[in-house]
Amino acid sequence: MRSIKIGLALGAGSARGWSHIGVINALQRAGIKIDIVAGCSIGSLVGAAYACGKLPELEKWVRSFSYWDVLKLMDVSWRRGGLLRGERVFNHYRQILSESSFTDCQLKFGAVATNLSTGRELWFTEGDLHLAIRASCSMPGLMAPVTHNGYWLVDGAVVNPVPVSLTRALGADIVIAVDLQHDAHLMQQDLLSVNPAENEEDSGEKNTARLQWHERLRERISTMTTRRTVVAPTAMEIMTTSIQVLENRLKRNRMAGDPPDILIQPLCPQISTLDFHRAEAAINAGQLAVEKKIDELLPLVKTMV
Repeated sequence: MRSIKIGLALGAGSARGWSHIGVINALQRAGIKIDIVAGCSIGSLVGAAYACGKLPELEKWVRSFSYWDVLKLMDVSWRRGGLLRGERVFNHYRQILSESSFTDCQLKFGAVATNLSTGRELWFTEGDLHLAIRASCSMPGLMAPVTHNGYWLVDGAVVNPVPVSLTRALGADIVIAVDLQHDAHLMQQDLLSVNPAENEEDSGEKNTARLQWHERLRERISTMTTRRTVVAPTAMEIMTTSIQVLENRLKRNRMAGDPPDILIQPLCPQISTLDFHRAEAAINAGQLAVEKKIDELLPLVKTMV
């Protein structure tokens, strides 16, 4: 048995979370064996599938998503608590991940959620696996919270967006962290920018420069999709972008005090909160991010002995 345990901390990031699949696949190809997995929000969903040996099935499922498939999974609710009930997507997820308990995991696994009543983070390391994942993914305002032991639980990203601390607590000696929100400011600039064509009072030179900047950014990030320029953000975009700003600041503070040994940061600002149908782009971004860090990662292969 190896004396050094390698842990993987999978951060929050909504639809960007499919990048975790690309990261894990690339780590496996590099010969790096993960012993411990901790996840927050979408990171807990991907992490649980990996810990239970069901990542290929999850990847096949999410790669099949079309825009309309994602819409069909969104069970809009007018009840208090959240815009979506979340039952459809998690019922489908249970068909992939039939394991119901943490004891069914092949790797040591933990998920982080937020206790809405106390404001403290809650670490799930035993008990109902699906309840833990569901609670960890409950983005405030978007998905209904989960009740557990008399408390309401919401997304773990509210308190611990990249669960390095949980990964270490589970016994990891070396922590590889995956941060999906480091480039959120690029998406926010694109999201909140005004369409130059609809602001004729601006000078033509200023409009041209702004348009060229956006064109260069989109071309550099991805040639696969073309986002329309948004005139005014919707209520949903304002809410999710605001949450991402807060998460980013919290994440930086926490990782400054407890930094991971290796930090992987997939670049995919073109993928918005609910763009779950863009799995291929996200997975590719995760693979590329690992390739960029390969010089730091390869020494870990020596610990496989």
